[in-house]
Amino acid sequence: MDKKVFFQKQHKELRDALLKAGKIDSRLSLWRALSFVLAVLALAAGYDGYLAGYAAGAALLALFVLLIRRHGRFRQEMAALQERLQAVEAFLARMEGSWRELVLDGEDFLQEERPQGRDLHLFGRASLFQYLCLARTLGGRERLAEVLSPFPGSRDVILLRQEAVAELAKEPQGALKLAGLLQAVPEGHDLGPLAEKIKGEGAEEALPCRVLGKLRYVLPLLPWLALALSLAGRLPWEAAFYLWGLNLLLSLWAAGAHGAILSPLLEIQQALRGYAGVFAFLETRENKSLYLRDLRRHFLGETEGKDRGMKASEGLARLAGLAELFLYRQNILAFVLLNALFLMDSHLTAGFLRWQRGAGCQLSGWLSALQEMEMLLSLAVPALTREKTVLPVLLEDSAPRLRARGAESLLIEEGRAVGNGADFAGESIIITGSNMSGKTTYLRTLAGTAVLAYAGAAVPAESFEVSLMDIYTSIQVSDDLSKGISTFYAELLRVRQMVEAAGQGRPMLCCIDEIFKGTNSADRIVGARAAIEHLTRPHILAFITTHDFELCELQGPEGQPLRNFHFEEHYEDDKIKFDFKLKEGRCTTTNAQYLLKMAGIIY
Repeated sequence: MDKKVFFQKQHKELRDALLKAGKIDSRLSLWRALSFVLAVLALAAGYDGYLAGYAAGAALLALFVLLIRRHGRFRQEMAALQERLQAVEAFLARMEGSWRELVLDGEDFLQEERPQGRDLHLFGRASLFQYLCLARTLGGRERLAEVLSPFPGSRDVILLRQEAVAELAKEPQGALKLAGLLQAVPEGHDLGPLAEKIKGEGAEEALPCRVLGKLRYVLPLLPWLALALSLAGRLPWEAAFYLWGLNLLLSLWAAGAHGAILSPLLEIQQALRGYAGVFAFLETRENKSLYLRDLRRHFLGETEGKDRGMKASEGLARLAGLAELFLYRQNILAFVLLNALFLMDSHLTAGFLRWQRGAGCQLSGWLSALQEMEMLLSLAVPALTREKTVLPVLLEDSAPRLRARGAESLLIEEGRAVGNGADFAGESIIITGSNMSGKTTYLRTLAGTAVLAYAGAAVPAESFEVSLMDIYTSIQVSDDLSKGISTFYAELLRVRQMVEAAGQGRPMLCCIDEIFKGTNSADRIVGARAAIEHLTRPHILAFITTHDFELCELQGPEGQPLRNFHFEEHYEDDKIKFDFKLKEGRCTTTNAQYLLKMAGIIY
């Protein structure tokens, strides 16, 4: 099935299901209100002497409670439908070109020392990060940003990620369900602080906690025992109330210590149900890839080298229950009643401390595994949303190598993107062409697709083979008035960084757009000649675009000719047209004067 048709079908089914659910929700609300009113009327009738009214009132109140519970569960089901619909709409946005309006663009991950992030549109508005990211947790987003790196890691690790991403992409229903469940996790949430807080030792040694921990079962029973003795005439009636008052005073005395221990629960109460739902799904999912199987073991509490622990969904569900009770306890009336009758704070504290000693030590592992899943799901987005994708081949060549057929930019809508080929080894490539003909896009497509390949994602191409290379760029260069750096000097710093890295002997992919465009033509030729000589080495694959045809005649340091490629334009009905196809040889046409005429600057 066409991928877009699949998501459109899902969208329609979910919309229809929500419309139907809305009608059921209205009926449940009506039945709740009606059962409550009838219960009141029945009890009033019983009060007026119709004894059957009490029985009917009690039955109607029981029905009212059942309806409240059913309505609550139904509201949760509706929320899950809505969250899944939001996930479908996010996928469709990527297919229809409106994904650039998504709020999360990764601007925070841009680093001054890594200009590749802006040059290749890895982060920021209309970036690869914005297109890919399905992560809801802060850690998941940081993990995705980490793998979108111009400096590739281990080939073996990349291949493991690639295998996991391919498995996720083959099951769009499962990927969609996971993306929908993640919608229940608050935007940019971070459970890391809780994981750090619960590592603190000695909290259970606080005096009020220790004292009430030993008496929390005995003290609540004493008032009821006193009440029973009062009914038997053995004690005065006031004894039970004095003992309930004593429980309340003890709870007030220990409130500070209990609150300090339980305070993290208030911060995360809303998020825990979302996490538990995601974990429950991931625990039941059967996986084939080694990476996904290993992550699932973390969720099942089967971490290698340790005794089997608690399942992640079970641990988070218990914590959510404690957090919910602590939230109810924040009401002053609930605080008084629950602590006077049951010493609730003491029980909650003991339960939370038990959770810390048991599931708490696993929390960091669960979070790390979830963040990896979010990263892998995000990397599966190209294969889920594009008809034409391929798993890149990671070449084991020690020298730089890049081969591709029909490579397109992921950032250009499918159908509008023009695919191009490549077959280059360690060499320098001079690319000429008219303005707007596609030179810069070609550099970004090759280098950006290489970053995707190093992350482990499928790429938009018919085939893509690349060796591991550090990627350096000088594309989107601008001045910096605050530091007194001109555009030319900023570009000079970029090229110097490449030249210095070249001396380390590591395989490199260098992309320089309109080399030294910030200075005069004479100096530009001299500087470009020197830079190209430094970068024309067997371990470097360098792409240099330029409008200076003089650079097409340059040779390498050992007299080897540089390869020339170009983009060109043509004219139809006095209108400029581009095919955006790379061709061999140097460019023989220009369009600057035509564009100046179009702008009304010359006639």
